[in-house]
Amino acid sequence: MSTIKVNTIDTQSGTTITIPTGKVLTITDNSGWSIAGTVVASTAAELNILDGKAFLDEDAMGSNSATGIASQQSIKAYIDNLYQYGTIYTDAGAMVTTSTAGAEAATNEYATNDVNWDYYAFDTGGTEEQVQFKIVMPENWDRSTVKAKFYWSSATGSSAGDTCEWAIKATALANDDAIDASWGTEQVITDTVLAGTNGDLHITSATPAITVGGSPALGEMVTFEVNRNTAGTDDMAEDAWLFGVLIQIKMTSTVSAW
Repeated sequence: MSTIKVNTIDTQSGTTITIPTGKVLTITDNSGWSIAGTVVASTAAELNILDGKAFLDEDAMGSNSATGIASQQSIKAYIDNLYQYGTIYTDAGAMVTTSTAGAEAATNEYATNDVNWDYYAFDTGGTEEQVQFKIVMPENWDRSTVKAKFYWSSATGSSAGDTCEWAIKATALANDDAIDASWGTEQVITDTVLAGTNGDLHITSATPAITVGGSPALGEMVTFEVNRNTAGTDDMAEDAWLFGVLIQIKMTSTVSAW
């Protein structure tokens, strides 16, 4: 075995130094070589782990690769999107009727199995009745628009195919804000009676995006108001029974500490 001691290896011509096939250049420790002045401290075993691995910058992790290496940015984006939406359900029993044109609170027992559900009864006709409920939104809410679905049924006597419309609006209040604040824009969703009986649960489609009034921020109280939109295409002659409302929010992974 021969030992050659040099400070610099350079090419006789061209720009490439080639190790011939079948020959091995051995570096005796992991501080023995550098790239652009930076010492490569990885061991041979560690470098072999990377052999054949592709670097992937995919926010949706679409390749589903068993050998690819993801960037920090793509991992963060994937996690952010994984928990993008959440829901909050408020039951009729947690709502309050309004002093002006309020819906009527009641409980119905379904006789066969003695199932009891709270509800609010909304009349048909010219006077639109309403109820309200309050939520302190989760701290990972991104403070953007929300959507709602209504869980409801009808009083006995309705006919399959009748139309019922639900409307909802909201406003957010911070510390020292006036409680008697203006609402955001109301959104309406239409549903159809599935059967002419109060024994079937109805769940509406999602409303259009609801812009919360005020300037929603961390820790604020959001008040929602629900009414039966009898001024629209609602043609159901019987009371509409509201069991609850499901609110969908968009979430962010950024949460501020108290």
